[in-house]
Amino acid sequence: MNKTKVFITVDVEASIAGCFSDPERYKPLLAQPVYGKVGQAGHGLEFILATLAQHNLQATFFVESLQSRYFGMEPMSDVVTQIKAHQQDVQLHVHPCWTNFDNGVVTSTLYNDHSTGREHQEMVAIFKEASERLIELGAAAPIAVRTGSFSCGVDTFTALADLGIKYSSNISMGISPPNESKLHHENGLHQIGSVLEMPLTTFKSYSVKGGVTSRGMTVTGCSASELTSLLRQAYKQQLDYVCILTHPFEFFKKNNMQYQRICANRLTQYRLKILCEFLANNEDCFSTHHFSSLDNTTQASSSNKVILQGTYGKALLRAAENFSYDSLRTVI
Repeated sequence: MNKTKVFITVDVEASIAGCFSDPERYKPLLAQPVYGKVGQAGHGLEFILATLAQHNLQATFFVESLQSRYFGMEPMSDVVTQIKAHQQDVQLHVHPCWTNFDNGVVTSTLYNDHSTGREHQEMVAIFKEASERLIELGAAAPIAVRTGSFSCGVDTFTALADLGIKYSSNISMGISPPNESKLHHENGLHQIGSVLEMPLTTFKSYSVKGGVTSRGMTVTGCSASELTSLLRQAYKQQLDYVCILTHPFEFFKKNNMQYQRICANRLTQYRLKILCEFLANNEDCFSTHHFSSLDNTTQASSSNKVILQGTYGKALLRAAENFSYDSLRTVI
């Protein structure tokens, strides 16, 4: 049987941190949500990079670059340098809300984070600026893009195609389903115009009341048991590609949106460790990859018939696990 290709993806981004609600009182934050420093220990980006390195696994870091409109180039340049030093992949993450800033100044507080429903030339200009800024941060020209909050439509892919972007990961049926039914993909790799799209892998799960729901395969939104079970199912059904999502800020807890006090989130850290151990111990079934490893020989897969299924028991245990840990008074 062929190995299932696993793409661990990490969205690296700053936080608006309440700035749009009260610009005078709240300022955007970068170091806190990216690094999660407690004393000398980094529980965000550094923890992820170290865990991947420990198990010799590859991941793609989708780095938001438009936020340099507020923070300048140096802070995110340091992030890119650190990721590259670990031989990991840097691609482009785009949150258009950062166009509400110019040279460190707030120019608008209106919500403005959609990557669909805009004029075509406006979207092209946003993606072009973001791409140029990522290169200025020290990354190679991006070949893959992930839109913020999985906001996308057919118009998104048309704009990316005009810029020569070959790959994307913009669709999540469990987080933000696109309006157009032709974009309703739960897993695999799909040709959308000239762009190959790898959606966040989605599985069928259950609410606490027993209703069926679609859920994205994320480190914070799945238990360790669910993550390993879903990977086993993917291999058994010969799903070519699995895409998993996480963020640095998920690996520590904060007391408020200004990150005034934080501590390690041992639950999500445990989940990432188990995921990485599982992949490292099952190299006969799985291999991890960078988006930059995709090339002209990569082809779309017919994967819509693959169904990954959670169980009600696992969903209940995950909910109980999350509730119990979230209730712990660990941020003091």
